Amino acid sequence: MHLLITEKFATTIIFLLCSLLFGMLSSPSLAAESGDSGEQAAQDTPAADEWLVGDDDAFDDEDWSDDELSTVADPLEPVNRFFFHFNDKLYFWILKPTATGYAFIFPKGLRISVRNVFANLLAPARVINNILQGKVPESGVELGRFAINSTLGILGLFDVAKDTYNMEASEEDLGQTLGFYGSGPGFYINWPVLGPSNVRDSIGRFGDAFVDPLNYLAGNFYVRAGIWTGEKVNYTSLTLGDYELFKETALDPYAAAVS
Repeated sequence: MHLLITEKFATTIIFLLCSLLFGMLSSPSLAAESGDSGEQAAQDTPAADEWLVGDDDAFDDEDWSDDELSTVADPLEPVNRFFFHFNDKLYFWILKPTATGYAFIFPKGLRISVRNVFANLLAPARVINNILQGKVPESGVELGRFAINSTLGILGLFDVAKDTYNMEASEEDLGQTLGFYGSGPGFYINWPVLGPSNVRDSIGRFGDAFVDPLNYLAGNFYVRAGIWTGEKVNYTSLTLGDYELFKETALDPYAAAVS
């Protein structure tokens, strides 16, 4: 019940933020400025010498060329386009500058290790969804990965299970489980802040939140929101340039995101 209340509060905060930035979205001069920013390819960010070995490509949770979205209906296109532009400006005006400064301060190896910690905390969801899909061996591997990385990997800072024992993660979530049992994706949704999704994966994301340890370890909503923001900044610092390249190569970035 506490989780449901805080989720509703989070939704309220998001839409309040949307209202505050509505005027910014309507400003022609600022929109032009954002467009100019989107046309520039990101350059490598200077940072301290790298340390803490990690896998730079592990657990990428955003894919701007997701083929599945190409078959998703888009009956909410006007609303989705609004939030696409909202998220676009949020990225260029707030998230990217913050992530760029963060990357300048912290070495890449450390940022990868931070990402590994959050990925390790998602192990319970991966174990459960593998079992629900009948992938018992994969669920066993996930349990082994979680045990190894939480101990030898120092609370998940290092992916020892992969680097030493060749135990690859099996990326399964509730959205994929629903698809496994025949559920279609539903229609396309572009959530404010959270980004592109569809009905099935949105439900899946909400369901997976119930087995996310952070929702129980960090009971205070503001603490969880701070941790989520830190995770987003850290992840973005490792993928700077991906979104810029996507916009640069698309005639209509919104349509490209849907298709």
